Amino acid sequence: MSKYIIERANYAVEDSFSEISMLIEEDRISAIRNSFSHYSHMRLNVSPFIMTPVHVMCDLEFPVDHEFTSFKSYILDHFISKGCTTILTSFSISYEYEFHNKLQERKTSLLSSPLDYTIGLVSPPRLITQDIIRLCKRNKVPVIWLKMDDMEAFKSVKWGWIKGMLVDYPITFVPFFTTNLDKKEKIKPLKIWQKTMEFEKIPHFSEEIPQKVPLSLKKLKKIGIYPHRGNFLSGGEISYNLYMNNDERPLSDENSFHYESHELKCTMNRGKYYYLHDHGCFCPGAGKELRIQTPGFFT
Repeated sequence: MSKYIIERANYAVEDSFSEISMLIEEDRISAIRNSFSHYSHMRLNVSPFIMTPVHVMCDLEFPVDHEFTSFKSYILDHFISKGCTTILTSFSISYEYEFHNKLQERKTSLLSSPLDYTIGLVSPPRLITQDIIRLCKRNKVPVIWLKMDDMEAFKSVKWGWIKGMLVDYPITFVPFFTTNLDKKEKIKPLKIWQKTMEFEKIPHFSEEIPQKVPLSLKKLKKIGIYPHRGNFLSGGEISYNLYMNNDERPLSDENSFHYESHELKCTMNRGKYYYLHDHGCFCPGAGKELRIQTPGFFT
């Protein structure tokens, strides 16, 4: 089936719905239109389903040293069964000289993964220097999670220097709490975080990134994962989720799609089935690094 048409797809991206058809050639999207009525290719009618792009999820606890059986179960349970084929994960350092070794250790841990991945850095504030930013830019690290346990160290960061280095590669900074604080305990440090980052005009998220849930389109754009993921594009890979449409109401912008309320029936990733007939498929080593060349280009 090198050429075929996916027709009448109820395409959902967050609060937006549309009916589209896609011409598929050699496992890539050749064209996207309302219909391909004059084409004679084989047709795949997906109107009983809701189609979404495959999900991207964040996981800062993704295993580094793992036994294959438990690693396989972890990926199937937390990601593939939820329509996720790309993860945003990280490596952590306590000293600058650890940067290359820890980054390589994280990449090595992902060699057998079926999931695509983008890697960010978890760092204490005292290491946020011009040298660390240079290393991140050189190695295409688009996200830095900043540990917020030491607010005095956070306040001492030379953000004016950092800002000047982000012009050509705007790394996104994200707050990260290593201790289990409740929401009330996080309010004050997060207010200081937001005020500082807004005043210094540093690319950032106002709050922590939720773990193991689909990242919003806004976050994907900020990090630079969009348009590589989170959308269907002519010339792009054929990767999608199909959810059973159990709602008798016609899809519209007024009744938003919530993936957790629908049953996942199929996940296709780069032309291969990752989830089908209530069964996840584990393809060892099929994952590849998604290197972000220009973070935030589409924001």
